[in-house]
Amino acid sequence: MPRDLTSFVKEDALSDMSPLGRSEQHQDQQPTQQDPPGSQDEPPMMFRDSIQAKGNQERDELHPYTQTLTLSDVDSCVILEEAAFPPHERATKEKFRYRLGKCSELSLGIFTSHEGTDIPTAATSQPVYSGAPHRKAVLLGHIVATKTTNAIVSDSDMALPSDDPANPALGNKQEGRTVAIHSLAVLPQFQRKGLGSTLLKAYLDRLAKQDVADRAALIAHEDMIPYYEKFGFKNRGKSAAQFGGGGWFDMVKEVTLEDEGDGLIWSRR
Repeated sequence: MPRDLTSFVKEDALSDMSPLGRSEQHQDQQPTQQDPPGSQDEPPMMFRDSIQAKGNQERDELHPYTQTLTLSDVDSCVILEEAAFPPHERATKEKFRYRLGKCSELSLGIFTSHEGTDIPTAATSQPVYSGAPHRKAVLLGHIVATKTTNAIVSDSDMALPSDDPANPALGNKQEGRTVAIHSLAVLPQFQRKGLGSTLLKAYLDRLAKQDVADRAALIAHEDMIPYYEKFGFKNRGKSAAQFGGGGWFDMVKEVTLEDEGDGLIWSRR
């Protein structure tokens, strides 16, 4: 479930980055058994933004940027999830394959092209377009989600259709107007540098600007409620979801943009 133990950073800002992308020859070319039919036909829209922030030199040296996740990121997501969550709260590799194959446009990763090999996800990272062929897009944090027709996240939203093929309520519902955030995670060694806050802010901004959904929903532990409230999520009380043993709280944020002068502001309701 969403977990980000980073401190909240008020001055994070996003701006367009110079061209930098992953090499096409390293993207998954053939659907696998777990991939939904047609998932390879229409490549997802890519989010590529550099991140410029003040007050965290260690983070700035990473030159982090956000980008949509793809099936080629599955192994890195699994490593990140294992590092950030206890076993009973982790998403399985099968869930990542389903979610990034079915609706990867609802995901977002925060990456660095740092050349160090001490990052757990470095070994599974993909090369990037650059003048240095050995450079890779190394995953530091991710948000992975699906759509639901529910107003809050349920156990059926977190399940895979393959868990019970006779149950049509399981898994992603493309017609839904609620984005169910299943995982917000940052590698432990890069927590408390503002990366998770930056990632979530960028993600919510994209949802609103592209009219992807009417709301974002997640389930959180009680001690994380104040963190998500800083982003406009409202506490809807104890969740009926029993994933990972239960004990969650439903958090919901309405995703709309309203005019204010020459700019746009979040509508928090």
